[in-house]
Amino acid sequence: MNVIFKGKTKEILEEMVEEGYANTQSEAVRLAVINFGKEYFNENELVNQKIDRIDKQIRDGKRKLLNAKQALGKYSEHLK
Repeated sequence: MNVIFKGKTKEILEEMVEEGYANTQSEAVRLAVINFGKEYFNENELVNQKIDRIDKQIRDGKRKLLNAKQALGKYSEHLK
């Protein structure tokens, strides 16, 4: 695959090579993709863990679920 980089993206790739983070611009792109994957998938994993904890709290009776009417309280009259 051949990709042409311009502007700020090209500057960043060149600086990554100049600073020694990568030997080539291709390697710099690979590093960036890996870093993005780690951050993105790590965030998803953290969200899933939080949802699992909340689900467990609900099952254990430590957290209460509200229906729409309860959650809206005095504004529940606006429900359709």
